[in-house]
Parts: sequence; structure tokens; C-alpha cells
Amino acid sequence: MFSSIHRASVHAAVLAATLLAGCSNLDVPRADNYPATGQKKARAVHHWDVLADDVAARVAEKTAAWPEGGQPIHVTVADNSSFNQGFLKLLRVRLLNKGVALSTGPSALELEVQTQLVQHQAGVPSNLPIPTPWTLLGSGVGVWRDWETHYSDRVLLPGVATAIGLGAGLAMDLAQRHTQGAAAGGPTRTEVLITTTLKTQDRYLAGSADMYYIERADAALYQPELPPPAPAPLRTWKVVAP
Repeated sequence: MFSSIHRASVHAAVLAATLLAGCSNLDVPRADNYPATGQKKARAVHHWDVLADDVAARVAEKTAAWPEGGQPIHVTVADNSSFNQGFLKLLRVRLLNKGVALSTGPSALELEVQTQLVQHQAGVPSNLPIPTPWTLLGSGVGVWRDWETHYSDRVLLPGVATAIGLGAGLAMDLAQRHTQGAAAGGPTRTEVLITTTLKTQDRYLAGSADMYYIERADAALYQPELPPPAPAPLRTWKVVAP
């Protein structure tokens, strides 16, 4: 009798838990992650030059069919941030190298560069394991899914992995992790959106949008420079004879 009552209680508890779990998802969708992707990190002026060359190639391709010697393009930036000023110079040179006619002043065609700094404020737990996406299945090679758990000191290098018999495949994956993931410094909560728009006074002709990670300490490079403080007013003194 006791076992029957016990089983009934367990079944009731399981049913209640199932109903509660189902009800909790009725009104609010669950949070899902996006599929894993990659995003470049801008860490040097050379990276700005790579982007400038890519934008120039797209503009040159768009204008290739236009009549030779047509309307030149005036390249502008939205503000005076260090990035915009440097990117403007690089983009002009890259466009000229690809045969695109540029104007030194306002013209009917404008290529405008805009930069938006995005700083995410949500915290990221520091105790999350470093994902290891390598599933290595082969002779003498195990499946590693959590490097942090087993090798928290990160001192296992490819040569050591090979020496202890984990195989060349694991060594190559560790090398890739060391040279790509660690070298890039990992994702940050600071990003920059760079858009370029080719337009006339009343039409958009072409555009591009590129996203990059940047280090939080580099955020000032992508923000407009503040104007210098106004000089303090001069005080004048009047000498009064006694």
C-alpha cells in the first residue's frame, strides 16, 4: 500500500513539474544563441587600410561602367575622430589607385563614411569555460570539449601534446587555438560599425557596412575629438588713485 501511495506521489510531482515547465514557456520564448560565426578585430592602422582597400574595390566595381571622366566623387566623413581622419586619407589613396575620379570639394556625387561605436554594458561571467570546438576522433586521440576543466593553467603546448601521445591532429588544433584565438585577444564588448554610402542629392547609389571588434581602451579613437576648453576670461584691473 505504501509503495502504491509513494508511486502516486512521485507521478503527481512529476506531472506538476512538467506542467510548470510547460507553463513557464507559454508566454516568453526561450533565449537561443546564434550559430557560431567570426568577426575581425581592428587593432592597427594596417587593419584600417585593409578595410579602405576593400571599400575602394567595391566603389570602383560600382562605377566601372560609368562614362570615363564622369562626375568625380567627393569623399567625406561624419566627424573628426582619429579613425575617420585616418580612414579618409587611406580611402582617398585607395580610390585613386583604382582609377576612381575624386573631387577636392563638394560635388554631385558624395561618398560618406559614418562610424558608430557600440559598447555593450551587460556583464559576462568570468567563470565560463573556454569552448573547444575541436572534436578529434582518430587513433590515440580523445575528445576534448572543455580545455579549461582539464588544463586550467593553459600550459599545454602543441609539442607537449604530441609528446604525450595525443596525436598530430590535436597538436595542430592546439596550435590553431594558440595562434588564432589567443592572438586575436578574444571577443570584446566593444564594437564599431563602419558604413559607407555613395549618394547624390536625392538618391542612394551604393553602400557597405562592416563590423569589427575593438579593444575597449581604443574606443576613444572612434569617437569625435572634444573641442578644446574655452579660455578663461581675462580680468581687467582699474587703478584708482587714492
